[in-house]
Amino acid sequence: MKLSFSNGLTAILVRGGHMLEKEFAAVIRVILDSAGSPAPYYHNIPESFIVPSVFFPSPEIEFKPDTLSSYGSEYILYVNFFHSTTELAYELAMLVYHDIVRRRRLIPLIDSNGKKTGELMRINNINIKKVDECAYQLQLDWISRTPYTCEEAELVELFYINGGKL
Repeated sequence: MKLSFSNGLTAILVRGGHMLEKEFAAVIRVILDSAGSPAPYYHNIPESFIVPSVFFPSPEIEFKPDTLSSYGSEYILYVNFFHSTTELAYELAMLVYHDIVRRRRLIPLIDSNGKKTGELMRINNINIKKVDECAYQLQLDWISRTPYTCEEAELVELFYINGGKL
C-alpha cells in the first residue's frame, strides 16, 4: 500500500492483510501529522538516523474472541520517538498523546490513496514511557474485527418436531 502524507512523505506498507493496512496506515498518518512530520522509519533504524524521528515496528497481535460471526485481533504497537534530548523526545511523544486523546481516541481510517473513508477506529489504550536517553515510547492498542470465513449452506425452510410443524 502506498501512503502519502500532507507533508509530501510517502510510505510503502507491504503486509498482505486488508484491515490492518488501513488501521496501521491511519495510525501512522495521525502520529506523523500530530508530531509535525518527524523522519519516519518502518523496518530498521540506521546507525546514523535523523532526529527528530519516529520508528514504527510491526505490531504485536493477539487473538480475542468477538462474536459468533467474527473474531478480534488485538494490535499492540510500540512507537518510538527520538530527538536530540530526552526532554524533546518526551515533548514529541506528548504532542501525539494529547492529539489522540483529544480525538476521544478515534482515528479516521484512510484508503490506499490516503483519503479518509468516513470510518473510525478506537484506540483502547495509550501510554507513554521513557525507554532510553533521547527516546520515548508511545504504546497504542486497538482491536480489529474480522468476519469468519463461512461456507455457503442451504437454509432450512421447514422444521418438524415429533411430526408437528414449527
